[in-house]
Amino acid sequence: SYYEAEGRRIAEIQKGILAVSTQEESYDVFICYKETTEGGSRTPDSVLAQEIHQHLTEKGLRVFFAKISLEGVLGQKYEPYIYGALMSARVMVVVGTKAEYFNAVWVRNEWSRFLQLRRKDRGKVLIPCYKGMDAYELPQELAELQSQDMGRLGFMQDMVRGVEKVLGRDRAKPAEKAPSSTASNE
Repeated sequence: SYYEAEGRRIAEIQKGILAVSTQEESYDVFICYKETTEGGSRTPDSVLAQEIHQHLTEKGLRVFFAKISLEGVLGQKYEPYIYGALMSARVMVVVGTKAEYFNAVWVRNEWSRFLQLRRKDRGKVLIPCYKGMDAYELPQELAELQSQDMGRLGFMQDMVRGVEKVLGRDRAKPAEKAPSSTASNE
């Protein structure tokens, strides 16, 4: 009877998560990063992630960035919103300035779940972005992927262009035809 009761409780939790996640608009990009240090101050990762968020939203993309995306759900459980964003996003950008930040519990939880989703949907792309460290310091699962050095000149433009390309938004718009001018016969 205990296991049956727990099974019903889990089923109710799952229904709640699915209800919230299906009502949310889908995201193009999910930004994964460590928000605060052990002391409670903001990490450099958070600042870099917010810059990425700003550049991507300026391009008209719908971006899940926890600091901003979860503002409207204060006092509610975050997991349904995170789950919905993970499921719908085609691109995940993982931001880190230290190996330990890539391996922080919640950060690792998000990118590893995205990698699991990616195994079923090859259209999903994960982009590890690092700064102030060597690419070989990335967790093994991320080190196997094409990563981006945020300290490299032109990083932001290249990353934004790459995301747009993955999402199919880089196609050149057809050139507008210049209005034809006909000389008047007057």
